[in-house]
Parts: sequence; structure tokens; C-alpha cells
Amino acid sequence: MRSMTAFLFVLLFCAHGCKSPENDTNPQFSDQEVSNAFGRAQEQAQIQIPQLDEASGLVNSRSNPFYFWSHNDSGGDPQFFLFTQTGADSSRLILNGAQNVDWEDMAIGPGPVDQVNYLYAADIGDNRAVRANCVIYRVPEPDLTVADIPATYTVNATDYETITYRYADGARDAEALFVDPATRDIYIVTKREPSVIVYRLPYPQSLSSENVAERVAVIPFTFVTAADLSADGTELLLKNYENVYYWKRSATESIQEMLSKTPLRLNYTREPQGEAIAWDSSHNAYYTISEANGSSPVVLFRYNRN
Repeated sequence: MRSMTAFLFVLLFCAHGCKSPENDTNPQFSDQEVSNAFGRAQEQAQIQIPQLDEASGLVNSRSNPFYFWSHNDSGGDPQFFLFTQTGADSSRLILNGAQNVDWEDMAIGPGPVDQVNYLYAADIGDNRAVRANCVIYRVPEPDLTVADIPATYTVNATDYETITYRYADGARDAEALFVDPATRDIYIVTKREPSVIVYRLPYPQSLSSENVAERVAVIPFTFVTAADLSADGTELLLKNYENVYYWKRSATESIQEMLSKTPLRLNYTREPQGEAIAWDSSHNAYYTISEANGSSPVVLFRYNRN
């Protein structure tokens, strides 16, 4: 009976993403000294969008840094919410015909057309690691310098791109994504392994066939919920429910080489369910946002560079 109980425990645990990745190391918890590279949390704004109650992704607009984009996670409409630095509800960007099976992160960065900034919606959540494939939507960011904001932008399937992929070594649950501006490769960071795995979708990603995400690194953290790479590609933020970690790379380093270094642990005030992080467009600060906590307002926090 004891051996059967143990077997059922392992089976249940592995159904939630346990894949015994090679080269795993012991996970690093919150015993690392906090760096003073960035200051403590400051309340930037209370978000005045009642419908944005399960915020799971965040980016600062490249078109107009006064604005932020965010989205809800699983089961929400396939849309981005736009709000100002003061939290005012501004616009919607709706991907007509898309699905939100489990949108867990978003990114902003380059894509197939030069000098165009794209929004990436990461439909990559998979709590039980059973999805045959996952999807990333890529759409040009609207021009936010125009005078007709607020507005609702509806984009048809012919005007956004659908990138379908599977993992080379089996299904994974993931909640973090970033895009390397140097290569336009897409990186996905898994969530539930004791040491999470980083996968890469090399550019150009196919729009007509299933892409295969290749494993490129293992990081000694767990329950990673968000990531963001700076616009110049040199500074990476990664967060879990307890901490924010920071890597800096030189002009000659690859993403893999950068991730092989020990990161800094940055200031972070734990949120009710913090699943999003974003660089300020100037790189002088980073922001976090959480899912709603009952009747309490959703707060956008800012951490300034010292």
C-alpha cells in the first residue's frame, strides 16, 4: 500500500509539470542579499479598470511611454487593456478570432517588419502540462500618439500573426516570455519545475507549421511568473511570487551566456498574486502589477533605479 501511495503521489505531482529536466540544480530561494541597484516599491497608480482583475502581463508602450498595456489570464477575452501612468482606462486592442486559453504574459519588441514594435500575447499557461501545443499572438502596436484615444482597436486575423509551438521534450506550464531585440528570437520560461527551464523559438518563427521550442538553459528558481527584457536587449528581469531577479549582458553575450551568470536579487514587495513585470521605456525603473485581491484596488508599483 505504501508503494502504491508513493506512486500515486509522483503521478499526481508530475501531472502538474514535473519533467525531471536534465542539469537541474537546487532551487535558490529568498536568502540572497537584496541589491540596492533599484529602490523600494512606490505606488504609481491604482488601476481604474474593473474588468482588469486577473492581470497577468504588462508592458510599457513604445509608441507613447505615458501608456501601459496589460491583459487578463485564462478565460478572459482575447484583448489588451490600455491605461495611463495614472491608471486611467484608455483603450482596448481586441484580437478578433483569437483565443485566450491561458494568456500568461506579454512582451513588446521587434518582429518581421523593421522599425515596427509588436505586442506579443503568450497563450502558454498549462497547469497540468497536457496541451499538445501553445500559441503566441503577434500584432503591431497601435500608434498611441494620435488624438482619438480612448478608442477600441479591433484587429482581424489577417492583421495579426499566430505562432503555434510545442516543446521539444514534452508539455510544460509557463508564465513568462521575452523577445531578444538582437535576434528576434522568442524565449519562454517555465514555471513549476524546481529549477525552471528556458526555451527558445528561433526567428523567423513559422506561421504555417508548428514550431519546436528548444531548451537552452536551466535556472535555479521556481514558480516564475513573468519576464521582461529591456528594449536594448541588455537587461533582463525575471520574477516569481517572492522575488525579482536581474541579469545584465554585454554586447557580445548570448542570452544563454547571460543566464549562466548569478543574477542580482532586486527589491520587491510581495503582491496578492503578482504575475507581471515590465521595464519603464527609459530603463530607469521597472513596474509590477497583481491580480485583484477582493475589493482592494489593483495597484501599479514602480521601482526606480538608484
